[in-house]
Amino acid sequence: MQSNVKTQSIHAALWTLALPVMLSNISVPLLGLVDTAILGHLSDSRYLAAVAMGSSLLVMVMWSFSFLRMGTTALIARHYNQAIEVSGILQSALLFAMTIGIGLIIVAPWLIEFMVGLIGAAADITPLTTEYLKIRFYFAPVTLINYVVIGYFIGKGLTRINLILLVSTNILNASLNYVFVYKLNWLSAGVAWGSNFAELFQLVLGIFFIQSTIKKSIVQSSAWPSMRQRFKQFMNLNLQLFIRTFLLLFTFAFFMAQGAQHSTALLSANAILINLLMLMSNALDGFAVASESMVGQSLADKKYTRLKPIIKASGVWSLITASLFTLLLAISYDHIFALLTSQQDVIILLNTLSLWLIFLPLAGFASFWLDGIYVGMACANQMKNSIVFSLVIIFLPLIYLFSFWEYHGLWLAMYGFLLARAIWLLCQLPTQITKYAN
Repeated sequence: MQSNVKTQSIHAALWTLALPVMLSNISVPLLGLVDTAILGHLSDSRYLAAVAMGSSLLVMVMWSFSFLRMGTTALIARHYNQAIEVSGILQSALLFAMTIGIGLIIVAPWLIEFMVGLIGAAADITPLTTEYLKIRFYFAPVTLINYVVIGYFIGKGLTRINLILLVSTNILNASLNYVFVYKLNWLSAGVAWGSNFAELFQLVLGIFFIQSTIKKSIVQSSAWPSMRQRFKQFMNLNLQLFIRTFLLLFTFAFFMAQGAQHSTALLSANAILINLLMLMSNALDGFAVASESMVGQSLADKKYTRLKPIIKASGVWSLITASLFTLLLAISYDHIFALLTSQQDVIILLNTLSLWLIFLPLAGFASFWLDGIYVGMACANQMKNSIVFSLVIIFLPLIYLFSFWEYHGLWLAMYGFLLARAIWLLCQLPTQITKYAN
């Protein structure tokens, strides 16, 4: 009876943390879908293709530094009940995020030229993509500091605050993009400026919620020794996360680039499907993020017997949610496509690729779920190894072996990549759990 009560408690705690994350995470790709819908109903498809390419490249760069979010979450969760330690971790992360952001502004002109040239997109798309990226890079420090702020709230288990931050920000973003594109006729540049101003709003709102902790870390002298100690720990953990995330984003950028070389219509179709994948993965990430906090805090409290129940509960709910997404897509994919674009050549391709979309949630849910478990255990090395294995041994070979299958071959390789990540992490999980059980 007592064991059953504990299991119910874990499920309840999981949902308490996961539901706000799911709602806030869904708002992020929903914004991408709103942007797609806004640009997708313009008469000229170049603007949609340019933003699709530009946002993919920007995400590849910015999310290479998403270790700022994951690393902050992992360390905050492991010290969530130690105020001075938390202050040192937070200050280290904020300082590092600001430094990287300023560096990105400085190197942006050369970096943008290199990335756009490497992709080799159509000549009529390249200037629009370049303009979009230049505008977005102006606010690089804001983007990276927001990663730290979100990571802090997740580590502390304050996921409802993240819900407020992300939903309000994305509503503002969608509104600004509509005004800038349709009212001011700024087109793809308007989407870039709308995203920038919305992210600045998110930072101001986040600082408002977190200001008491920031003040404590600045004025409390005892936080400085903790900062020096935690900065080294922060760097050691996040080097592995940096490599892992960079390779992950390289995979998605390479996938988009292959589509761009085929045709503008395929690039646009893949952009829509990837945005839908992000929508589903961000919803499924609710259980992963909840696991990060629960696993990390259980380790901080030395409650090692809670690990397996947390892992099992989050895995079961991830599978159930993925199955519901698959069912929803099977019923309504054609209506979703019609909402997102009126360009007939893109719709024809989307319908051709519809089966790949329908089963994407089931193909990807395990890798998202297990990432959360490993972040909570601060096992960044295995996360990196899973990406290396999936990219080098599975994804790239499948791309070239099935190149004759055109866009279907691309999606077969993406499925292989998602499944291989999950298999690697699942095989390593018993060893990681045993480290704490002993």
